[in-house]
Amino acid sequence: MRKFLSIAAVAAAAAAATLLPVGTASSSVPSSAAAVCAIDHFCLYEYSDGSGRRGSYTKGTDDVKRQNIPAVRSARNRTNEYWCVWSRDDYMGTKVIVQPNEGLKALGGAFRSALPSSAARC
Repeated sequence: MRKFLSIAAVAAAAAAATLLPVGTASSSVPSSAAAVCAIDHFCLYEYSDGSGRRGSYTKGTDDVKRQNIPAVRSARNRTNEYWCVWSRDDYMGTKVIVQPNEGLKALGGAFRSALPSSAARC
């Protein structure tokens, strides 16, 4: 009987453990949104501190609104290329250049389009 209870207790504990959540959503999110920018990608963030919605690019974008981001205010460059970021869609307006492998950079305003230096317009 004692052996039966211990097996039943182990089985009950195992069943209960499978129902427990492994972690909350906030524990799986890095403390800084900028930390999730993949190697060889150029990332744009909604807010100047690297938080908010993020767009990740290898070839650029003519308008971040296509990724459901109203505008971006910071960037992180994890590529070996310079990237150009413009204040308006279609690569127009004020241009800011982000250095290769530059960490999080506040852009100093709202921006909407970006291209790597390998693109003719940058």
